[in-house]
Amino acid sequence: MISTGPAMAFSDACRVTVRGRGGHGSRPEDTIDPVRLACHMVVRLQSVVSREVPPQESVVVTVATFHAGLKENVIPATAEFTINVRNLNADAREEVLAGLRRVILAEAPASGARQPQIEERHQFPLLINDPETTDRGKAALGAAIGPDNILGHPAQMSSEDFGALPDPIGVPGVYWFSGGMPDEVIDGDEPVPSNHSPLLAPIIEPTLTTGVTAAYTAIMSRVGSGNGRDTGGA
Repeated sequence: MISTGPAMAFSDACRVTVRGRGGHGSRPEDTIDPVRLACHMVVRLQSVVSREVPPQESVVVTVATFHAGLKENVIPATAEFTINVRNLNADAREEVLAGLRRVILAEAPASGARQPQIEERHQFPLLINDPETTDRGKAALGAAIGPDNILGHPAQMSSEDFGALPDPIGVPGVYWFSGGMPDEVIDGDEPVPSNHSPLLAPIIEPTLTTGVTAAYTAIMSRVGSGNGRDTGGA
């Protein structure tokens, strides 16, 4: 599966530490509950996407970890959650990141809490497949493994650090996906497992042979002529 143009999304991740005032659950008036405050933040963060981003833009905001406290009757002093943001547009990315920060920082004083800590964790660039090189690669791969096995694919909201390579070294880049799930899984009633799923179990063959053939074909389509005219990588 090969996309032309934007293929995989920007990815930005951060850790938010909400700072309240701990105490006993029987005396909430003496505390500033960071769990309640963090929950307000998590719910409101989604409004940045639903109410501040044009519907035509693809943006995903995920809060996948949330940790606080050790005992059911003790209000902790802090709560922590992580955010992952993905999108396909640089301008929208800046607007979303600014909006998330604004929401997080504004919720704290509304609860009388100290300013939370926002720790940037990682960033992945937008991955763009060079259109001309993609067309050449699709033709070469189709000749090697059959054109029916080369499928177009819309841009994915997943991310890949391969996007950081082509521009700095001045070559066009193409990133593709290789299918590896058996037909009975693809045609079954259950959703096909995605990456990071414990149920993901690609079959070894013909996945391995096809992948090696595709990689070799892509390399030889660029450097195999021996004329030195074009040594960019696919």
